[in-house]
Amino acid sequence: MLVVISIITILPVVVVANFPAIKSQFALSRTAHRFAQDVRRVQDMAISAVTYTDSFGVTRTVSGYGIYINLVTPGNTQYIVYGDNNEQSPGDKRYNVGDYSVQTINFGASEPGIVIKEMINIDGTAASINFSPPNPDTTITPLSQAQSQIMVVFAIATDLSKTRTVLINSSGLIEIQ
Repeated sequence: MLVVISIITILPVVVVANFPAIKSQFALSRTAHRFAQDVRRVQDMAISAVTYTDSFGVTRTVSGYGIYINLVTPGNTQYIVYGDNNEQSPGDKRYNVGDYSVQTINFGASEPGIVIKEMINIDGTAASINFSPPNPDTTITPLSQAQSQIMVVFAIATDLSKTRTVLINSSGLIEIQ
């Protein structure tokens, strides 16, 4: 009886002691899954050829939708969902100043302590993942030579060794590791 009581007492102590670490791991997983879900949403918007309506109520034609990540942004906690303005920069399939910002997602507000640690297989500190109808064609810029996927690595800010990675390849496949 004494052994059972001691086990029952020790188990909650271990769980309560690890609660902050467990909470951070869940926040990391939620952030990676939300990012992957946003990439899938952008793919769906491109496939269905959704039109973009600006803040003045004017409907704009877009040549695709995408996600833009810039690691120079303070805190590395945000990315932009954009509509590719083909009139501004025809055929470039990347985020530019004239593109339509559909939504800026700052996950730092809902998941404090989680950051975008790095992007692997790109040249530079910013990347566009663009989907163009009707297939949707997937364009990742600036993708390193001989690479076919981008790896977006999310991490716990206080322990950058704890990561979750979202892979997006040039065929449009999205995978969470």
